[in-house]
Amino acid sequence: MNRKRIMYAVVLILALAFPFITPDPDFWVSSGGARALWLGVTALSMSFLNRNLGLMSLGQLFFSGVAGYIVAISSVTHNVKFGTSVPLAILAGTLSGVLIGWIALKTKGVYFLMLTLAVTLGLYSFANQAQEITRGHTGINSIPAPIIFGMDFAYVKPLYYLFLGIAVVLFALCKFLEKTSFGIALKGVRDNEDRMISMGYRTMPLKMIAFVFSSFIASIAGVMGVFYVTNISPDSVGLIRSIDLLVIVVVGGATYLGGAFVGAALIAVFEAIIQDFTQYYVGATGILFIVVLMLAPQGLMGISAQVRARRGKKAGASA
Repeated sequence: MNRKRIMYAVVLILALAFPFITPDPDFWVSSGGARALWLGVTALSMSFLNRNLGLMSLGQLFFSGVAGYIVAISSVTHNVKFGTSVPLAILAGTLSGVLIGWIALKTKGVYFLMLTLAVTLGLYSFANQAQEITRGHTGINSIPAPIIFGMDFAYVKPLYYLFLGIAVVLFALCKFLEKTSFGIALKGVRDNEDRMISMGYRTMPLKMIAFVFSSFIASIAGVMGVFYVTNISPDSVGLIRSIDLLVIVVVGGATYLGGAFVGAALIAVFEAIIQDFTQYYVGATGILFIVVLMLAPQGLMGISAQVRARRGKKAGASA
């Protein structure tokens, strides 16, 4: 067993034991654990795309919002069972990735970033105005918790372990895909798309599959968010939420899959603590973001690589 697998095993054991070792578990398992896992899965959808294609998408909240609204509208307005609404919501969010990806992937760099942000803000505007469907700015409230095999996920610990299971499966799936020929081809497209085309690869289908897969993860995160918050409103897909997600990804390390969960855990814990001291917790989070980037430009997951690089420079200078 190599060092990385040992690290994964230790993290998983700590995550499983978290509800039993944390003080005030009713608060921290929800505000620190479950929230970090939900935000981490959302950020994972962005990190996967950035790590393997070099594209930073701000459209992930569009997919999660589509899935979340479908679950909310189905369960609250039409009394549809979760066994039907959840798969339908994930499918709708994923298929919307096909349409958005077909348009957005024709652009690059800042144009891709702005186009995906525009799509999310379009959903925000629609959710605000479509009163008869989304209930406008008040949103859809009192969304019931799922009950699976007799287990009520309205309780904190069952919901936490459900989220943990989802996060582990999706993270493992991302790691598996990266090791396949598909993942290797994606990295080739990321590093030099023109060369991949000259070698006979059709790069657009590769990018589309990666984009749709990221929208699939974001759609699952949208369902998780509905179950965690028990409501959804236009603010759930607004500009502030998009920036929050970007902060999580960058703080954790935008080129590391694990950075999504590291950043989410830091932000979730920091906000849970800072709200007891000041009402300006959004500004405090911004200051934390700046401090982290000053000390660790590659994010928290990049600190070890940063230290090794400094040691290598010192060794080279001494030689």
